Amino acid sequence: MRYRTPVLLLAALACAQEPAPVEIRHCRTFGSKLGIHPPRVLNRKAATGIVGQNEHPYGLGFPVAVTTDLKGRVWITDSATASIHVFGMSGATYREFKRCGDAILQLPWGIASDAQGRVYAADAGTGAIYVFNEDGEFDRALFKRGEHPLERPGAMALSENGRTIYVVDPPRNVIVELNREGEVNGTIDLTPELAEASALSVVDNQIYVLGGREHRVESFSPDGRLRGEVRWEGIQFPSAFAFDPGRRHFVVSNPRWMIVQVFDDKGRNLAAFGQMGDGVDQVRRIDGIHVDPLGRVYVIDSRAGKVLVFEHSEHH
Repeated sequence: MRYRTPVLLLAALACAQEPAPVEIRHCRTFGSKLGIHPPRVLNRKAATGIVGQNEHPYGLGFPVAVTTDLKGRVWITDSATASIHVFGMSGATYREFKRCGDAILQLPWGIASDAQGRVYAADAGTGAIYVFNEDGEFDRALFKRGEHPLERPGAMALSENGRTIYVVDPPRNVIVELNREGEVNGTIDLTPELAEASALSVVDNQIYVLGGREHRVESFSPDGRLRGEVRWEGIQFPSAFAFDPGRRHFVVSNPRWMIVQVFDDKGRNLAAFGQMGDGVDQVRRIDGIHVDPLGRVYVIDSRAGKVLVFEHSEHH
């Protein structure tokens, strides 16, 4: 039975003190021929089959998720090239993983990093999660051979203490809670409105989930209790969101205008950035967002095969 949930309305609140202005600018792009890309055209045949172009000009085919590690490397899962791309922020270094140990990647999807610099990557094709150490080298598969606690793992997030790995499993419409040894500590049943969940974030020890079908965000406590729906004023159907814990800002896509808006934790709209188009600093659609510890915002345009990076003006 479908049921109505309480609403946590993050709307603009009247306040005597106006929030400080925020200015965010484009600084680089991964994957675009005019931005930062690998030194050679990669996986042209496979990527052409996905994108439908005679010549695939990007190093990325269909980027799905992005994270960063303690050394500033940018990790991008790519379902079209069936690989994980690892860039240095300047673009001077690049590495590609198509295998993890003796396993061949099939459909890399969710990815997240912890405070020690480890990176966790989910493969929706094999149902596995692979762990990379702080040096950026493959370390181990999280599950033992023959164990299959996930059907088709997707978006990932870590608890604030780094001890719990939350992974969306869309075929079952659940979040699976894993410890760092790969053991299942529990599951959270998602509501029907969160079918095909596409984004996951942990904010103040609460789990925020975006349903990919209805573009609805709901929050849960770690023990699985539904807190309610989360809304941002002026955004009816967000396609992606992330949380910046340093500034305590929500960064949310607004598909109506193809922009990204920034809200404080009281729901006040602080800024908007981005532009629709085909340029190196423009997007046709927004499929994912990540915020790194320095507050840089990574915006994924999967179909254009690129990841745009924006930073606050104080970094200039």
